[in-house]
Amino acid sequence: MSMPSCRRCTWGPCLPILVCLAWATGCSDPKISAMVFYCDGAGWYSSASSVKAGLRAAGFKGKFDTFSWSAFLGPGHDHLVTARSKAVARRLSRKIEQVQLKDPNRRIHVMGLSAGTAIVLSALEQVPDEVHVNHVVLFSPSVSALRDLTPAMQHVSGQLYATCSPHDGIVKTLVINADGGPGPPAGRSGFRMPSRAGEATQAAYRRVINLPWQPSYVGYDWDGGHTAVTRSKFVKAVIAPRILRLGPHPLDRSIMEQVAIVQTGAEL
Repeated sequence: MSMPSCRRCTWGPCLPILVCLAWATGCSDPKISAMVFYCDGAGWYSSASSVKAGLRAAGFKGKFDTFSWSAFLGPGHDHLVTARSKAVARRLSRKIEQVQLKDPNRRIHVMGLSAGTAIVLSALEQVPDEVHVNHVVLFSPSVSALRDLTPAMQHVSGQLYATCSPHDGIVKTLVINADGGPGPPAGRSGFRMPSRAGEATQAAYRRVINLPWQPSYVGYDWDGGHTAVTRSKFVKAVIAPRILRLGPHPLDRSIMEQVAIVQTGAEL
């Protein structure tokens, strides 16, 4: 019996081949085309590996770039001096700009831990008007909770997520925030709406989401501690589902929504 020709091939046997061809020719998958820039905390911590592992476990197949910003003079110097350097942040903003110029359709996410969040926000404030990233994740941010995020959010098309915890022993003892701003660090109880917020600021804070610690997160290895929030299990279960999806996460409540709830007395 002769082998069937391609003309006689039915759709069933050929379907796996067609799927493979579609993948090879570049079908749009945000998990494949995305890129993450990550800024570790003050000093020379190694949280990047666990964040990367968590994203990979969730299906992220894009590029993960750890941006080195430490002056290698110790955590204190990085927190008090380097984290406020606009020149250092400008290096990150240029890298973001170069990636978007090379591939305007590529999804770009920017993440940072502790004092590294000051570099993230400063970098976003410095990118050109036409440059945007998709999502931002700030782990245990040691920047001021009163910082106006409006300038940075002008360059964020998606959401900004900020984790916070009352059990964070580092932010509880901070006297000076990494960005030099007043008030408590955002990593303690989250960012707050600026007073007398105009339309631009209100629009920006509709996409700012505080992610406070809760007891159930212990099951994902985050006990409320400063760096434990970057554990791979927490990143996989809580962070990845938010940045790898194309639409908003159903459990998200922005700062603007929370303000409205307080003003109206409505329940979550």
